[in-house]
Amino acid sequence: MGDVYEELLVKRNATAWEKIQKPLIFALTAVFLIGGILIYYILMIPAIIMVIVCYFYVPRLDLEYEYSYANGEMDIDAVFSKQSRKHKDSLSLIDIECIAPLGSHHLDAFQHGYTVLDYSANDPARKPYVFVRPNDRKLIYLQLEEDDMKRDIKMRKMRQFFED
Repeated sequence: MGDVYEELLVKRNATAWEKIQKPLIFALTAVFLIGGILIYYILMIPAIIMVIVCYFYVPRLDLEYEYSYANGEMDIDAVFSKQSRKHKDSLSLIDIECIAPLGSHHLDAFQHGYTVLDYSANDPARKPYVFVRPNDRKLIYLQLEEDDMKRDIKMRKMRQFFED
């Protein structure tokens, strides 16, 4: 088996609440700024707070996940607004007990008492694969669309990889 190194960038679709947040934050900032300048200066305090929220929080609404896979080891990073990066998780295929698409009956035994970590595209048309890590009782949702990465994972975890 040869060495495999793959990187996959998965754009996360915004939820309905996240789609509403960005214009709402900008509108509130504009209202407080205009109100602070024209009406009453005390409104400049919430305006300054809203500018800070715009600077730090709004870029986090544009989210992508980067999977770096190398020979059975995967690093997962979150990329915010294509500018900043934060390491989210590392997983080794040695620690994985089961890999199956979301909704598969092979995941029935892992329904209760597990924490869900969703690093998928949040797209109902593309089902994520669920990686079960029983050591720390976590279900990790990932998009496996890269052929070489998926093929290598399937070869390394033949009895635990399901595609139904």
